[in-house]
Amino acid sequence: MTRYIVLLPDGAADVPIDELGGKTPLEAADTPNLDRLAAEGVNGLVSTIPGGFAPGSDVANMGILGYDPRRYHTGRAPIEAASLGIEIPNGRIAFRCNLVNIDGGRMADFTAGHITTTEAAELLDLLSPRFRDRGIEFFIGKSYRHILVWDERLLDVACTPPHDITGEPVAGYLPSGGAAVELLAVIDESREILAGAPVNARRAAEGKATANSIWPWGQGTMPLFDRFEKMHGLGGGIVTAVDLLRGIGRLAGLETPDVKGATGYLDTDYEGKVAAALDLLDRKGFAYLHVEAPDEAGHMGDAALKVYALEDFDAKVAGPVIEHAARTGDIRILLLPDHPTPCTIKTHTAEPVPFAVWGSGAPPDGVNRFSEIAARAGTLRFDAPWILLEFFLGKER
Repeated sequence: MTRYIVLLPDGAADVPIDELGGKTPLEAADTPNLDRLAAEGVNGLVSTIPGGFAPGSDVANMGILGYDPRRYHTGRAPIEAASLGIEIPNGRIAFRCNLVNIDGGRMADFTAGHITTTEAAELLDLLSPRFRDRGIEFFIGKSYRHILVWDERLLDVACTPPHDITGEPVAGYLPSGGAAVELLAVIDESREILAGAPVNARRAAEGKATANSIWPWGQGTMPLFDRFEKMHGLGGGIVTAVDLLRGIGRLAGLETPDVKGATGYLDTDYEGKVAAALDLLDRKGFAYLHVEAPDEAGHMGDAALKVYALEDFDAKVAGPVIEHAARTGDIRILLLPDHPTPCTIKTHTAEPVPFAVWGSGAPPDGVNRFSEIAARAGTLRFDAPWILLEFFLGKER
């Protein structure tokens, strides 16, 4: 029986960058394994963001897994809440709640220096009792990513993802509309509380960014997904360090194994993630292996770091998976990013992304490199990622 694995370097697609000699990070990186998948497989471009949606990992990864966001998407935060096992009753909504660093009125760091989960928990323990009497609940996620649950009257407040405004003055991107004044009051009060937090004093003494504000966004009600196995006839799972992807997996009825040392950054446990994905692949027939590091580098605007992240992905993810496929046989691999995260603008865009399908039923089409430009010479084009998934799983219409 054919087994299927998706290799997804988040935000890997980009644009030509002067400091890389006019190349994209994918073109500048040394990626022999990604290039092998392209050279031995069939290539093309796929649009992962439907019209009317902001480009984001929630929308893109839902689509790649076969879930049309026009039917299933209710907001980013409730997906992450599902990952944490948080129940959101009627009348309540979930916000994604970043711990951020605002310096001089600008969004200096949407990750608060990649604050640790232990440090973040200390900060949320300070915040929770101060807002409980207003019906606000905080839930611990990972690192800078957390959940705030509040009343549904804030559903229509316009919020901006903090990673979209790195280096920008926050004044023009604060919550607006509806009951925004209530959310703004909570943000302002959080700054007062966090200013005196011992965690921040320690981080400042160590020369690290402090978490001096919360930033709520991505709010919504809990969605209802169809089970992946029922839709596609095979079970499987998602291996990721990011609550958003874990939430999509759990809503879809997929396994979401915990990998000790998986961080969502460059220091993640690649070996552990690959081992978990190959276990899913061999037991269930489908695995989705997500790595966040290229996206983080893109949001930081660090082209050299993005090249480094892509070379890590090539050597520590794609290489071992290809070796496993060579040993065991009958495996198809789909390689693609979920969306571009150009270093030049430090946020997501909605342009089509390159993909390569390797394995049976994917004859080489003459493309010899995995990159945005090379993929244009591939033979395939898909207007939606769920159509690409059907092709990958051998269910094309």
